[in-house]
Amino acid sequence: MSDNTSIHDETSLLGEKRRKFKKYPVFTLENKLKSAAFVLFCIEVAYALVLLGTGFNFLAVCAIAFSIGFSLVLFLQALRGYANVWTAASFITSDASLLVYFFAWGAGNAAERFGYTLLFTLIPIALATLVLLLPKIKKLGGGRLAAALCATLMVGVTVFYFLACSFKAKPTVESLKEGHDEYLKSISAMKSEKRPNVLFVLMDDMGYADISLYSYLTGSALHNAEQAPTINTPNIDGIAKDGGIYFDNFYASSPVCSPSRFGILTGRYCSRGYLDNVVFPSNVSLAPFGNTRFFNPFQFLYNVDGILGDEITIAEVLKTQGYSTALFGKWNLGDYGEYLPTNQGFDYFYGSHYVNDMTPYNFVEERNGEYKEVFSHAEMKDQSLTTARITEKMNPYLADQIADYKQNGTPFFTYYCTPWPHAPLFSNAGGNGQGDTTDDTYIDCIEEFDRYLGSTLDLIFSDPEVADNTIVIFTSDNGPGKEGATGALKGRKNTTFEGGHKVPMLVKYGKNLRTDDEVTIDGKTSYRVTSSFMNIDIFPTLLDLMGIPLPTDRVIDGVSMLSVMTGGTNADAKVLDRDGNLRALYYIKKGTVQSLQMPAEADGKLYDFKYYLNVLNENSAFIDQYYKNFLFNLDLDPIEGYNVSKAYADVAAKLKAQLLDFRKQLKVNRRGIL
Repeated sequence: MSDNTSIHDETSLLGEKRRKFKKYPVFTLENKLKSAAFVLFCIEVAYALVLLGTGFNFLAVCAIAFSIGFSLVLFLQALRGYANVWTAASFITSDASLLVYFFAWGAGNAAERFGYTLLFTLIPIALATLVLLLPKIKKLGGGRLAAALCATLMVGVTVFYFLACSFKAKPTVESLKEGHDEYLKSISAMKSEKRPNVLFVLMDDMGYADISLYSYLTGSALHNAEQAPTINTPNIDGIAKDGGIYFDNFYASSPVCSPSRFGILTGRYCSRGYLDNVVFPSNVSLAPFGNTRFFNPFQFLYNVDGILGDEITIAEVLKTQGYSTALFGKWNLGDYGEYLPTNQGFDYFYGSHYVNDMTPYNFVEERNGEYKEVFSHAEMKDQSLTTARITEKMNPYLADQIADYKQNGTPFFTYYCTPWPHAPLFSNAGGNGQGDTTDDTYIDCIEEFDRYLGSTLDLIFSDPEVADNTIVIFTSDNGPGKEGATGALKGRKNTTFEGGHKVPMLVKYGKNLRTDDEVTIDGKTSYRVTSSFMNIDIFPTLLDLMGIPLPTDRVIDGVSMLSVMTGGTNADAKVLDRDGNLRALYYIKKGTVQSLQMPAEADGKLYDFKYYLNVLNENSAFIDQYYKNFLFNLDLDPIEGYNVSKAYADVAAKLKAQLLDFRKQLKVNRRGIL
């Protein structure tokens, strides 16, 4: 009897404990989840405020990802017949913040920004509200099922919005618009008396030794007649022959395309424009692996989608001087609004806004900031006819520009940015058109380009009047990628070693150019420059040639090459900056100044040294190792084979201090506002 009483007492005690536990529901799993949901809601509210306060588009990308997460949780809850009010509130807050964000910070097409965003945020918000309310309507027998269906639609619409959303937003950087407008207005009132025509040919990923003039050779071995060139480029070579100039030590300002092209057009290092990497398409593409618009928000961070509209470009300057301006081929500096080529000083653009390995890759025709597609992505999958298509559009346009120049004195600036030899490689060297891959080699691609370029150059050189007053410039935006020759230089594209930056550079301007280093090529007189220059020097050189002052509201990092190109300065002289000091060239990758090149005295002589503070080894066998405090004498060791930092510790220390000082300058005044 006592045993039964004991058992009864224990059972009663357990029941009492259970009843007491029920009085404190906070300890139940369900209420713990509710509390967690409330905490997440508070975090979401804080995140939404940060998004709307800062305007950073990478936060918007994450916000849509959060919306997907909240929608999936609501979907799972709906399947169980209930919905947590805080989870629903988090989802609604996230979507509502996106709606407000794109109204306040969005850029690009207004209809796309408002209508599209309105549709794909309000619909999920309405569905989330239904998911929350339907299970509570007891009279509605199918409330649980209806809520689950609404949740399914909500998840689907939210995921689709993530895949198809445009993340175009207003830049959040310091503005130079006022100085931009004032400068262009001021030089427009001072028409230059000397207004040479300009034909600028820019290659994409061509190596230093990928033309027969430089073929696989460097330095004084350039014209070793006993070694036949691997690639034959007679028309490109012809720019340097018979009165032209070629540069032994010319550098791209970046080892990748978009930042380098920024440097060419503005005379400024890419970091000035927050353009530290390759610009990807911002337009929506649902093709597999085609959503490259996700890249820009995370690599630029300040909503920069290309070359900012307040940068002063060569095309804008020349346009103030009455030039007819046109761009053919590859742009890769933005695909909407202020970033479009015809909003950056060009009257006309024909080609692609993108790189030929991107999705989408199409051809457009553009005027006045508006463009229409002429070849779709599907039509451009086989790019064998690219060179022919560009040339067939460019040559008649250039012929019209030449006619206008001869009849009315209107000078022209034609910027030909071929997409070659960037991979994937295509050509029609065999003449069999699209579908034939037997002629799609690196050599075929360049040699076909050279043949077509010959027809373009003939338009200039066949008319003495035009040839005498046209400056022709040829170079590449950076070193070679998978294929191509660096001339035994260390590194390739996307490295700050010599092979990533050193590129061919040829210039011809009638009989107006000469240096003190005269060279005979194929029986004709050419001129050589061994001084070190960079493509940021093209902008100030053209302005110097025309007697146009540089902008004074911003730093122009380039210096004029005109004195060297006209014999006023020795062709091997160490270059000075505008303050008369020995000039440093900075090598920047992904916004970080990794190395610099600068003349310094050693053993009683001035040499060009290159210093690396801390750069990852380019050799995959030692990928975890770094070049720390490495110094190379480029005059004696152009292939960067021998570190001399210990032998010349004072030089290494001097260049290190110079590099760190420039890093500090960029940190304090990145845009270079004066």
